[in-house]
Amino acid sequence: MFPALFACHRDCMPRYRRYFSQHQTVFLTLAAHLRKPWLSDDTAKTIVLDALREIRERHPFVHLGHVLLNDHLHLLIRPADATGTPQLISSFKLNVLARMRIQGADGRLWQPRYHDHIVRDDDDFARHLDYLHFNPVKHGLVENASDWRWSSLSAWQARGVYPSDWGAQMPERIRNMRE
Repeated sequence: MFPALFACHRDCMPRYRRYFSQHQTVFLTLAAHLRKPWLSDDTAKTIVLDALREIRERHPFVHLGHVLLNDHLHLLIRPADATGTPQLISSFKLNVLARMRIQGADGRLWQPRYHDHIVRDDDDFARHLDYLHFNPVKHGLVENASDWRWSSLSAWQARGVYPSDWGAQMPERIRNMRE
């Protein structure tokens, strides 16, 4: 069909080629297997954040933003090298899996692939950061994004980027986003 665009994966689902360049900011979405809400548990969310910190030692990246929801997560990162994102994600998923097994989890935790978006400019970055931080409101988990403790919003508020009451209304610049 379009061999330049995708190759057949083991289950004949397309495996899209990913293009990265060094020091490029990437917005990532990782989903739970079958969208099972295993991340609804605070222990699981803590494990995910700990795994992110740990893999940064092996796969250096700048952690720009995150939000952990019940069945998926979003990350904004800037990997140190162009080839690092797929290895970083694989290492991250395996790290979380190993930690969750210790907690008694069984079966698959993650969808086999992930969604990525290369951030193109400052406006695109701001849009994706807003999208990420507003996601708990979008999914009905809280009424104000500031009330969701499993995101990087408070860190950005501490820097003065967002006001303390940000997140009750959907920002205009993300109204038409679908990630």
